[in-house]
Amino acid sequence: MNTKYIFLDIDGTLVGYDAKVPPSAMQAIHLAQSNGHRVFIASGRARGIIYPWLLREISFDGIIAAGGAQVMLGDTCIFESVMSKDDLTFVTDYFHRESIYFQASAENAMYAEQSFLDVVIPAMYQAGYARKLVEDTYSGVIVLDTLIHQRNIEKISYFLSPHRVEKIREDLQGRFYVTDYSMGDKELNTYFGEMNLAGVDKASGIRCVLEATGAGIEDTIAIGDSRNDSEMLAYVGTSVAMGNATAPIKAMADMVTTPIDEDGIYNAFLKLGLI
Repeated sequence: MNTKYIFLDIDGTLVGYDAKVPPSAMQAIHLAQSNGHRVFIASGRARGIIYPWLLREISFDGIIAAGGAQVMLGDTCIFESVMSKDDLTFVTDYFHRESIYFQASAENAMYAEQSFLDVVIPAMYQAGYARKLVEDTYSGVIVLDTLIHQRNIEKISYFLSPHRVEKIREDLQGRFYVTDYSMGDKELNTYFGEMNLAGVDKASGIRCVLEATGAGIEDTIAIGDSRNDSEMLAYVGTSVAMGNATAPIKAMADMVTTPIDEDGIYNAFLKLGLI
């Protein structure tokens, strides 16, 4: 078998919403790498908030972070997209005008206004997100009065919006790639999502990896569970949806494996002949 390039989402795919990785998933990745395949993270998380213990446990061959805004091949950054002052002014003015809470991610930092911590974090706990997941993700947020002077913002996530993602896309006039939030389907009674600059998503990150390595699209596999995985699932040679994935993701995938807590990664690797 040719070397396969395998791209794994984190939340809901590799790591459960209890902030744990099934031991079988760890085993599958190690076995696949020992068989000569290359395994990458493809996450909405900025690189600085990917679980440190996960990166210690598994020597990934690369990382697509912040929804495609940063691409690492080994320890080398081969692509990075950051928002300009004009971009940040445009989008933050919009969020303030529409009373939408938001936070911004850079490679090694997360920024937000105080209102995000005061309102959104309690709402996430109330909606049922595991305290460890929320704390691991947001405990290091740096509070700022404004984001517009930051020069390292890769991605923005918004919360408690009165508008669906379709309207936000329209209102932002095509300047941003906007998708639903990647961390599950918890009910907050409002809408939430995430965004990069237009043209930046997980598929564009995979394209960077292929251009750098010379690998063919036919040798790519992606596994995901939620809306921000759809571009990469549509782009790769073989797409796999987790058994706990949303219905649209299952419908578009070439294959549906078992849920994350029923050895989903291991069973997918086994069926695909990677292990």
